[in-house]
Amino acid sequence: MNITEIQHRLRQENLDAYIVTHNNRFLGQDILPDENKLQYLCNFSGSDGALIITQEQIFLLVDGRYELQAKLETDAAQITIIHQVPRLKNICDILSGNNLQNVGYDAWCFSVNDWEYTQRKYKDLHFTDCGDWVELSISRPIEILERDVRYAGLSAQEKCQQLIDYLWQHQADYALITSADSVSWLLNIYSRDLPYTPIVRAYALISLHGEIILYGDLKQNTNLKCQNWQDLSHKLQEINGAGVIYDPHTTPIKIKQLASNSDNLIKTADLCQSIKAVKNATEQKGMINCHIRDGVALSKFICWLENNWQGQSEMSVVEKLHEYRCQQPDFFSESFATIAGMAENGAIVHYQPSGSSNKKLCSDSLLLIDSGGQYLDGTTDVTRTIAIGQPTLQMITDFTQVLKAHIALAKSKFPDNTPGMKLDILPRHLMWQKGLDYKHGTGHGVACFGNVHEGPISISPNASSYGLTSGMVCSIEPGIYRENAYGIRIENLALIQEDTDISNPEQIYQKFIPLTKVPIDKKLIDKYLLSTEELAWLNEYHEDVYECLAPYLDEKEKIWLSKACAPLI
Repeated sequence: MNITEIQHRLRQENLDAYIVTHNNRFLGQDILPDENKLQYLCNFSGSDGALIITQEQIFLLVDGRYELQAKLETDAAQITIIHQVPRLKNICDILSGNNLQNVGYDAWCFSVNDWEYTQRKYKDLHFTDCGDWVELSISRPIEILERDVRYAGLSAQEKCQQLIDYLWQHQADYALITSADSVSWLLNIYSRDLPYTPIVRAYALISLHGEIILYGDLKQNTNLKCQNWQDLSHKLQEINGAGVIYDPHTTPIKIKQLASNSDNLIKTADLCQSIKAVKNATEQKGMINCHIRDGVALSKFICWLENNWQGQSEMSVVEKLHEYRCQQPDFFSESFATIAGMAENGAIVHYQPSGSSNKKLCSDSLLLIDSGGQYLDGTTDVTRTIAIGQPTLQMITDFTQVLKAHIALAKSKFPDNTPGMKLDILPRHLMWQKGLDYKHGTGHGVACFGNVHEGPISISPNASSYGLTSGMVCSIEPGIYRENAYGIRIENLALIQEDTDISNPEQIYQKFIPLTKVPIDKKLIDKYLLSTEELAWLNEYHEDVYECLAPYLDEKEKIWLSKACAPLI
């Protein structure tokens, strides 16, 4: 159905509104391009959002990352854009505020936690599970591939034993894992189903005795027992009376509706999420190694770009960067669609060039490139802002301010298990002193060959209270975005590691170790705005980049890298 057809059906069924989100039954996970219901309905291509379609109006909720993008991609005469995080609570506020009481929704697209909260709070709203009216879901069998333990560090049997021990602790009979990245990590499996994320989109039911059943659209070419979605409903009926643990934040409310006795569903945190957030020794080594290879690809690309930017476009540089990454050992895919924003396009936080928007590279401006790779031993995500021609004084000042904010967090030391939301103030405070800010988080967790945005950790004003500890990997990425002019972002991934230089018998302290090995454009740095400590951090970072990458470059590229990494004094 399109929007007109949905509005017609609302009138037929006497409903005031119908909710459409970016989700499917895998809440918060990547989707295929042709599954994007929001893009199909209103042309908004962002990775998060929600539509409230009423009989006469259409509201689109987007967070700060997508404010400019939503305005450019949607029809202002048809769509009212609301700048709010597209959570169910905010959707319900809008429904209540507009006296929209009878509401249709798809119960596969909302978590148990969100749904039960809104049912308690919004007594005036009456919801009807109408299923998926847009009907873009694609059913095609997914081939399951096995990830070698030399990359994973632990076997699937070792991981599952931890989950079985967890079941004993909760006196439960089964664990239902509904987060696709948790299932993939737990069983050391992956697929080529999604273009950028090597997860297997399936649920897993693990019994106390070690039986494992996968549910989804899966090929029967694996040692694992695979069943279809209809079988999950039958299984939930069959095990009526057995205790089943599940995570209410990642499990759709539809699961509770399918269970004949929801009292036997036991709410717990997804154990896989907390374990996999802390990379084991093998995964840490893999993340270090893949970032060196990724740094080689980026450095070759930037060296090429410096001498060949004339006549290039956003799309052509995306293709060239892909060409360099493909040459690296163990490369699997990009970790997300490359963002390449020239000049004003760089101010659109998650902009991706297309045939209609593709801009030629132009002199005396900025090119923002945010990209990453999936390697069999890890995942990368890096943003560099590159001066094309001669940057203006304003560009240099802005870039240096972002660099100062980046360094403020990158060189910080903090008590073990400090929540990410507390660290967010370190870089943002420096921006505020200049009347600046950015409408996205400062950092996100990153998987090892999985989701480039991985929970449960985050460095953001809106993050949870989940603490940061040794072995976790996160991004550091402050920015400045000047509408119709340019965007600036500096993003490195960092490994959190215990700081043994601090001696405190009562408290462990942590620090960030940069994983990303890519030069930062010195043409955009005003060294006189940097403190002695900030200059020292930058010079040490560039020294490390050169030492790690130089052995893998040819002579021309090595000369370029030597200049790019030469110390500022």
